[in-house]
Amino acid sequence: MFGFGRKKMTKYQMTWSEDNIKVECYAHQVTNFRYHWHQDDFELNILLHGKQHFFQGTDVYDLEENDVVLINPNVGHASYCDPEGTIALILHFSSDSLKKIMKNGQKLRFLNCHSDQENRNDLSYKRIRMYTAQIQYYLYRGDPFSMYAAKASMEMLMATLCTMFDTREDRSGQEVDEETQEIMKTVIRYLDVHYPEKITLEEIAGMTGYNRTYISTLFHQTLGIRFYDYLMRLRLQKAIKELVTTDKPLTEIALYNGFSDLKSFNTRFREMLKILPSEYRMKMDQSLVSPEYYDILSIPASEPLIMGKLEEYMKI
Repeated sequence: MFGFGRKKMTKYQMTWSEDNIKVECYAHQVTNFRYHWHQDDFELNILLHGKQHFFQGTDVYDLEENDVVLINPNVGHASYCDPEGTIALILHFSSDSLKKIMKNGQKLRFLNCHSDQENRNDLSYKRIRMYTAQIQYYLYRGDPFSMYAAKASMEMLMATLCTMFDTREDRSGQEVDEETQEIMKTVIRYLDVHYPEKITLEEIAGMTGYNRTYISTLFHQTLGIRFYDYLMRLRLQKAIKELVTTDKPLTEIALYNGFSDLKSFNTRFREMLKILPSEYRMKMDQSLVSPEYYDILSIPASEPLIMGKLEEYMKI
């Protein structure tokens, strides 16, 4: 529908280290079903054009133009589009951006920040769109004065989220010492390779030299998720990649990625994404599948459609 083609990532990034603020902003064409999560970053998704089926945790949203959804760190999410040419604006910002206002070791989580037909024109969502558009626009310009303006817009966005949406403090995902970080990195690397195998907490405990209870507590403390939930989510992520990028039979995909049988794969897939793997495969538009699964078809801010939406949002 649009002639953007497959381009390398056009990311607009900035870091203000003295304030722990790190942002990344880009527009992209919504393509395949990339189930993923961000351990330390929030993700703000604003739909610029088209329709988007969005999955967050165990919730499903049907987004239309100008709808907003905010994903908290470490929450699994994915989406697919209805019409070709569906475009979304994405903003990632680090959870450390809120560090100054939080008690030591605590994280802030935002509740129910997603718009629909009933509330998408509320002032709160208008402000989110405006400040995000300003951030994208100023980062695109790139001069020193624009960087100053981008930081101000980022601070106003965080103020909007903190004052106009419900929040809760989350003690999981706490900062840990260097030794603990290395333990978790070792475990995560091991799981990323051995996820198809039968893995138990006892095995991981033996590998690290710590007891089962300590490893279980460590997982929840650092990642905010239980060990077996993380393992199952990892298996689901790998299985979805094969579902999207290959024509392998579903049973083969299930067994290869650590599920005991097709039934357990179907159950987990439907539990998380409200659809069966076979149903999704039938709906999937192969023309919207990137050659590389994690490729993002990004669009420069200078493109007329993108710049037009940025200007629209900035005229609040």
